[in-house]
Amino acid sequence: MAHKAGFVNIIGNPNVGKSTLMNVLVGTRLSIITSKAQTTRHRIHGIVNGDDYQIIYSDTPGILDPSINFRKRC
Repeated sequence: MAHKAGFVNIIGNPNVGKSTLMNVLVGTRLSIITSKAQTTRHRIHGIVNGDDYQIIYSDTPGILDPSINFRKRC
């Protein structure tokens, strides 16, 4: 069987468990996990290798709507 590889981007709202999910999938603690929103500031990669596969996970910062956040501050 041929070797397979792929990328998985984990995206979503802030503080919903994206870093926790990536840590569980990779099997080690790569990403910081806190109750404070916006802890992940930069994309973090985790790589899982198997006999005939490789998966690269990408934990991304939360997606924010800038117009909503601007209105809350004014």
